[in-house]
Amino acid sequence: MSRRTALGAMVIAGAGWGAVFAAPELAPLAPALLLAMGRFVAFGAVSLPQVRAVLRADVPWGRVVAHALTGSLLYYALVALAVRLAGPTLAVATIGLVPVVMALVSARRRGRAGLLALAPALALVAVGQVLVHTSPTPGPGGWSAVIGTALALVAVVSWSWYGLDSHRLLAARPDLGPVLAGAQGLAAGVLALPLAIWLLAVDGVPAEPVRALLVVLFLGLVSSWLAVRLWHAAAARLSPVLVSQLMALETAWGFVFAALLAGAVPGPLALAGEAALVAGVALAVVTDAHRERREHAHGGAHTGPGSSVSTARATRSAASRTRDERGSSAEVCATASSSAHTSNPA
Repeated sequence: MSRRTALGAMVIAGAGWGAVFAAPELAPLAPALLLAMGRFVAFGAVSLPQVRAVLRADVPWGRVVAHALTGSLLYYALVALAVRLAGPTLAVATIGLVPVVMALVSARRRGRAGLLALAPALALVAVGQVLVHTSPTPGPGGWSAVIGTALALVAVVSWSWYGLDSHRLLAARPDLGPVLAGAQGLAAGVLALPLAIWLLAVDGVPAEPVRALLVVLFLGLVSSWLAVRLWHAAAARLSPVLVSQLMALETAWGFVFAALLAGAVPGPLALAGEAALVAGVALAVVTDAHRERREHAHGGAHTGPGSSVSTARATRSAASRTRDERGSSAEVCATASSSAHTSNPA
């Protein structure tokens, strides 16, 4: 996958994740938590065709289950609770810090120079998040808002860990690229199914069940299965710093979809925030491209996620040369000693 294709994949993945914030409005009579659990059950269902390939692969199930929890079930449960306790404006603005946190954690490996280079893009994204979520919508206030904000911060940590660890896993194990999304979907489906059954048993079938089912299928197929596959494909090509900045597109797309559903033109502050978000992401893309060109110009090793792939290939090549050298040495010894047969130690 080329860099341009990977950037396009992240744009589409951001649109899929952004739809999560607007899709529940299409089924307002269904509980939000039931829609979320149904989404992950659907994610598992559409991942079933990959079950044989997943089982044949050497999948690190401990980490995959942790990804399904932190990036799916736990994260969206925390989001739902935070919105209810703190109100949508404060909760979503807090959760919007995910790309900033991920970028800072990733950029610290580049040292002070890397952080300074990233600072303008981070500032634009942060300002954009604040402006987009600045609205007159009142929140509950008091301790409810404090607890809701705390849960939103836990959600930030949860998804940030998932995003960074899945990126590290793909960098270390590029062979998992074709099956990792399917494995995560199967794990999420197994974890969500009992919760979905329990919610149905307690609350009953929601009103307008066909509409709710269509929303669940859309979220499972587009916002989970497709978005996660695109995320993994892009993560294998782009640096973790750039991928984390591209996560801001989730908020940007959610803003667009919410405005379309509301059928109203957003206010000037929200529009300015949207412009700042897009500008911050664009600046991050340009900054990362300049970094790559400088590294190639100086003959430095590529520090992005593809470096692990290159390292693995170099290691295999070196191992192959070593085996050839050992084989040649064995043949020389065999000729010198006139032995009947000498086996290749490789």
